[in-house]
Parts: sequence; structure tokens; C-alpha cells
Amino acid sequence: MNRSLLQKIIASVLCVLTGGIFLFSAYSKLPTLEQFGWTIVETTPFNWTIAEWLARLLTGLEFFLGFLFIAHFRIKKIAIPVSVILLVFFTVYLLLVIKVYGSNGNCGCFGDTIPMTPLQSVYKNLAMLLVIGLIAKLQYEWNFRYGHVLTGILFLGIAGFPFLYSPPESIYLEDRKPDIMKPIPLSILYQSELNAPPEWELRKGKHIIAFMSMTCIYCRKAAKRMRIMKQKHPELPFHIVLNGDTTQLKTFFDDTKADNIHYTIFNGVEQFVTLNGGHTLPSIKWVKDTTLIRESNYINLDEDEILNWMKQP
Repeated sequence: MNRSLLQKIIASVLCVLTGGIFLFSAYSKLPTLEQFGWTIVETTPFNWTIAEWLARLLTGLEFFLGFLFIAHFRIKKIAIPVSVILLVFFTVYLLLVIKVYGSNGNCGCFGDTIPMTPLQSVYKNLAMLLVIGLIAKLQYEWNFRYGHVLTGILFLGIAGFPFLYSPPESIYLEDRKPDIMKPIPLSILYQSELNAPPEWELRKGKHIIAFMSMTCIYCRKAAKRMRIMKQKHPELPFHIVLNGDTTQLKTFFDDTKADNIHYTIFNGVEQFVTLNGGHTLPSIKWVKDTTLIRESNYINLDEDEILNWMKQP
């Protein structure tokens, strides 16, 4: 076997290996694209809208790079430089996360399929950069006329897939409805025979009160979103009213990490429904004294709007 053929075989194996990692990384993120966006919000200055679009763009870019490496197409002009930029970007980002938050928990690089700490992911990225360096030295690729046209079509089709698979939630947002301005019977929280009253006075001032069930998936999403907002803006007046078996309390907070938010456990179906104004959960209510001003769901709850509302008389 001559040297040229051996180099091509080695380069081909490395390209398929690198492409496979990019494809697996992108594929594993698909079920957790929403959480990936929230992680970006939590660890960067980006707002919710930018983060959810960026999460899908980065995932689509991984799909695109994986295809290019495996197909041995546009390796030199696109796959290598873009993958190096992407990996360096991720590595710097992870190092900043480690500096601020430590190397704890799952960084989400492979979604929930293969949990990795930020430090483990840094090592993975450095190894991939080393392999890509070898590919750059040994690589060969397919070239043909109108390759740039095909590249554009492939990018739009492949990189756009995450947006079709899980459209950004911001595209569903509607214009804010008029304020509700009706009484909310918060005194029930303080007069119940079954439940201890809240330690905080919720009948005076402005509060964002979220009614949740400990076992509700969407309630947990709301709690996670509120926890991230509270980390960035400790002055946000959040309070959670939780319904459910207290044996589920630890599981709820282990999942949501929302222990930075005041909460009250309140059981008793009829009274809980009366407080909430219905059976829909989660229900996030903007309250001033004992007046319900407006309602939100976990998608359209916006911290900037809340901060502006708090400044109003």
C-alpha cells in the first residue's frame, strides 16, 4: 500500500469519526433543545429569544458539519475552519461556565443521552481539535462544478432542520392582552385549616404568584424558567404555590433547582381551584395587593416586563 493511499484511508476514517461525533451531538440535543436554550440564557448575557434561536442554529450547524465530514465535501474550505471556530467557541464558553459555576452537572453537549460535566466536554473538544488538525494535514475531498450551490442548499436544508423539529417558542407569542383587574382570594392561603400559611405577606404589594403541581411537566419547566430569572434578577417577587404529595417535594426541587424562590405547599382541591381560578396549570398570576392584574404562561413570562411593571405606581 503506497503512502498516498494510506493517508487517504486514515483521513477518511478520521473524517467519518469526526462527522459521526458532530451528528450524534446534534441528534442528542434535539429532545432537549428548549433546555439547551435555557442553559444559554442562564450562563450568558443573551435574552430568551436570542438564546432559543441560537440553540437551534448551533445544533443545525453541528448537523451540517457532520454531513460535510462524512461526505468528504467542502472539508478544506468550510468543514475544518467552521468546526474549529465552533469548538473554540464552545470551549471558551465552557471555561467561563466552569469559572463562574464550577464543573458540576450536565453541560448538555450530548443532551441527556451522555451526561458530561463542562470540564469533560472541554477535554472532548480539545481531542476533536487535535483530530481535525490531523485531517487538515491529511485530508482530501470531493470537488465538482456548482459545489458552492449545493453547499448553500445543504446548509439551508440541514441546518434548518432543528427549527422545523422544534420551532422557537417566541414565534408563538401573542400581543399582551388587556389587564384583568379582578379580585383574587389570597386570604384562602392564610385561613386554610389543612395548610400552614405562607411565611410572607402576599396580600400587599406586587407579586408574581405561580400555581403549580409537583408532578406537572410544564409546571417544572415554569419553575426552571423562573429560577433562571431569579438568579439574574434577585429582586423579582416570585412565589410558588405548590399542590401535591409532599413526598414529591424533593423530586420537584432536585429537577427544577428552584430553591431560590419562596414557596408554599397548599393542598385541598376545591380551595386550590378557587385560588387558581381554574384547573389549568401552571398558572402564573401578576398580583398587586389582592387584585389580579394579568396572567402568563411559562413561555411568555418575561423578566424585563416584570421589572418595568414593578417600577410602575
